[in-house]
Amino acid sequence: MSVPLKVIIMILVWLLYSIFAYKGCLEQCCTVSGVDQGAVTTVDDVPPPPPVEVTRYPIDFQWSNAKVFTNEGFDGVKQNLLAKKTDDNILEITGHYFEAESKPDSFENMGFARAEAVKQLLLADLSSDRIRTRARLVDEGEGVRDGYFEAISFKWLEPEHTVAETLEELDDRIIIRFAMNSTEKDYDPAVEEYLTKLAERVKKSGEKISITGHTDNVGPDDFNMTLGSNRAGQIAGILRSKGVPSAQIITASKGETQPSDTNDTEEGRHNNRRAEVRLIKN
Repeated sequence: MSVPLKVIIMILVWLLYSIFAYKGCLEQCCTVSGVDQGAVTTVDDVPPPPPVEVTRYPIDFQWSNAKVFTNEGFDGVKQNLLAKKTDDNILEITGHYFEAESKPDSFENMGFARAEAVKQLLLADLSSDRIRTRARLVDEGEGVRDGYFEAISFKWLEPEHTVAETLEELDDRIIIRFAMNSTEKDYDPAVEEYLTKLAERVKKSGEKISITGHTDNVGPDDFNMTLGSNRAGQIAGILRSKGVPSAQIITASKGETQPSDTNDTEEGRHNNRRAEVRLIKN
């Protein structure tokens, strides 16, 4: 056998050996802790995360958007609402809004815009003069900017009760109303009784009280800001006289910037002249 042929045969044998040796090494090295990597899940095999469940309500809204969405259950809400209609009662629709939301065109705040949007849904069954709209500032909840939320409440009023009472109790606050240009609350024994009970409670619990003064839009802005501050201070003074430490009372004024009712009527302006009292948990 010639030398060149021997050389060629040796090269071929070396190549075959190298191929088989590499394959064996690859199989051995690709086994981790006895698990064949051929069975290991690749990136492409990883299942996608489950979709985030979006909670919807019969009537709901989105952040900084006055558009009303109606969903499953809306017809039931509507029928239950209309079932309470009498010959002359008035439906009060209150739109809720958050302080950081943008202010829509033609409305004082997003709450009024939302209340008006819901009112339009009901006009086929209830005349416009049987509906009044209001707004309420509420605390911003976690995640509210990214999903859907409820932002409307309803209340039937008898005709003689369309002017709100001096003391109005809501789920998260108490509203105390004032006469025009006055820092003296409207006389109502219920207000004194409430403030007495509130004082006794916080003296024992240590809770803080937040009092925010509001006005109608009559008069200059700076005057109304001061007037709102004085109204909050008047309620704070009553609480201090009942033994509540000053350190447990926080006062603020929003002047005319956060109306809860229209300023186009005396009734609405009266509702806007108020102090809102809220408890702050420790």
